[in-house]
Amino acid sequence: MMLLTLLASSYLSSMSIATLSSGALLGYGLLISLIIAIAFSSQRWLLWYVLGGVVYWLAVEVIHSLLMSWTFLTEWHGYVAAMGISWLPLFAWVLYRALRYDDVSAALQQQREIETARYIEHSPIYDDDYTPRFE
Repeated sequence: MMLLTLLASSYLSSMSIATLSSGALLGYGLLISLIIAIAFSSQRWLLWYVLGGVVYWLAVEVIHSLLMSWTFLTEWHGYVAAMGISWLPLFAWVLYRALRYDDVSAALQQQREIETARYIEHSPIYDDDYTPRFE
């Protein structure tokens, strides 16, 4: 809500480059130069983490503003509820992965037991189309 209010305020829209102090210009210049330096380096994947964090927090802000308009929660309770709602897809994904790929799945555990019973200890494992070089 605070971010949306800031973005919609007339202060930002009326602010021009002439109203910025030299310290602000220096700070923004350093920030832009660091972003450009990271974009051209081998560590450019870090920018995706930053962008992901920004998108995540914008999603939390949108959920928070929707909760504040639909319910009578306080600001703090609204943020806590928005964070909890934003974590639900993560919990669902982790639960899906745990049930699908972990040892929790009985079918997967049975398949592993069958595969391990096929192999005899100390014998080489070859592909089906293996032909020895020298005979």
